[in-house]
Amino acid sequence: MRVFLFKIASKQRWTIYIEKSEFFSKKIDIEPTIVETTSTSNNNINSFSQSQSKGVFILNKLKNIATESRNEIDNAQDGVGLKGKLKSLLSYLESKIHPEEAVLQQFSKINDNNIIKKHHHHHHHNHNHHFQHQDKNETVQHQFKHFNEHRDKASFTIFYPSNIGYRRANRFSQVLMRQKIRFHQKWMIINSLLIPITFAATILPGPNIFLAYNLYRLYGHFQACKGCTNLSKYTKSHGRLLFKPSLEMFECLGDEQQAKQQYEEQQQKQQKQQQQQQQQQQQQQQQQLIDNSNSYEKLSTRLRIPGLFDYVKRIETIETK
Repeated sequence: MRVFLFKIASKQRWTIYIEKSEFFSKKIDIEPTIVETTSTSNNNINSFSQSQSKGVFILNKLKNIATESRNEIDNAQDGVGLKGKLKSLLSYLESKIHPEEAVLQQFSKINDNNIIKKHHHHHHHNHNHHFQHQDKNETVQHQFKHFNEHRDKASFTIFYPSNIGYRRANRFSQVLMRQKIRFHQKWMIINSLLIPITFAATILPGPNIFLAYNLYRLYGHFQACKGCTNLSKYTKSHGRLLFKPSLEMFECLGDEQQAKQQYEEQQQKQQKQQQQQQQQQQQQQQQQLIDNSNSYEKLSTRLRIPGLFDYVKRIETIETK
């Protein structure tokens, strides 16, 4: 899976994006862990595992409640009747969810077992025997090719503009993860506190879409926070293996960074002018957004990253409001 780390110039911050053909499952799910007690010597470990399993089971239970309530209005016609109005309200609320959340959720299932894709080397001796009958140069080339094809590889690669270097790329990703962890933890607390209030709406006629949406958001923030934690952990421990510089990203986004600097200089000059030029300034800002968007569109086309242009556009729209 390809992951892209880049800067949104209009917001002066970094973000990540994954290509549409994700390696990880697109369906967000948490399966309760079944813990079996096999010996009395492992009672403490089993008790701890069982407590974790209960927590996951509760989250699954909440998710099922939200799913059942959501299914009641999925077949309703938008804007028609009570369920139709609730469906329209739900669609509106979902449109306000930050697009980065869905990206971060894709990393929620990363663990020590799947972060590195292992390859078996059971034909190693056969290859060595074959190398003895080859020319020396062909042997070296064959060994090098065999090594690349059978070495352990990461489940995903984080591409970054080649001009910033590995250390800065890793640091920018760590800063982004810390910010997102704080954000999702805050909203997990808020959604948890809202459960009793939204549950009280059960007395109203129709499905309790308020409880369903609140639980849905709680689960979404939990998955995103877990994804941030995993990504922060493994970029620290496997950074050299996960990060890879991209000259194409630098070439496509380099013009965008220069355009942003020119825009800031123009904005400082315009602030000194009279209020009569405000309309002209707004037009220049709109044109600048178009210029910046062209850089992302060019990157999306060159690296074959469908959806990146719309992804950046959604972030700019949501964070501007």
